[in-house]
Amino acid sequence: MLFIKTFIAILLGALLQSYAGFGFGLLVLPLLLFFNFDFPSAVITVVTGSAIQKIIAVKYFKDYFKWSEIKFLFLFGITGLPIGIFFLYKASFLSGDTVKQIIGIAIFITLLLRWSGLSGKKRDISPKWGYFAGFLSGILNGFANIGGPPVVLWVLSHKWKNEKMRAMILALSLTFVPFQIITMGFVFGKKLIIPFIHSLEMIPAVLIGSWIGLILGDRLSEKKLVYFMEIILMIIAFSALVRPMFK
Repeated sequence: MLFIKTFIAILLGALLQSYAGFGFGLLVLPLLLFFNFDFPSAVITVVTGSAIQKIIAVKYFKDYFKWSEIKFLFLFGITGLPIGIFFLYKASFLSGDTVKQIIGIAIFITLLLRWSGLSGKKRDISPKWGYFAGFLSGILNGFANIGGPPVVLWVLSHKWKNEKMRAMILALSLTFVPFQIITMGFVFGKKLIIPFIHSLEMIPAVLIGSWIGLILGDRLSEKKLVYFMEIILMIIAFSALVRPMFK
């Protein structure tokens, strides 16, 4: 039963991220915590599944961006990654309910940022905002592989085509993956071997979800899916915050 629930969660995460360019961790991580994964195991499962999806999607969008366009965001992001993994290490000593509430708060903050108008398109974008977005994305990726929102807000401030926006977000977060896995392995050691192996069993879910998401992303309105997923994220966040109070 746990395998089926995890399979469905990762399939939906891959579908969402392929469609919108982000959201795998924001959707899947809280679900895995509800399935009673411990925090580090949930994060490495999300990192692995998300990485496979990003490789597929970046290859699909390879003609819409250049790696040189993200190099400075990557350099700033990689400096924030160890900070995020330090927070992950500290959070691993907290109770499962506390971790769920932290993730719930993170989701609410993400949604508030999206609704605040900070992502409105602007003509002149200071490079400093991109560097800050990369740095913050690195921290959030290291903490829980939820580094998409800061980069989303930066990307949405440019007059780019849908394909390029999705490609830029995915490509930047993909560059963090090897450093995430190496650093997490150094910090948590053998504890992550078994969940990492189990995460590889979810590759079919990633492939199916990625295929559906890429097709839908080319055919349907992004607004409809984003609205739908925002509702789901609100439900997950609210449940994460309130459910522990009634135990």
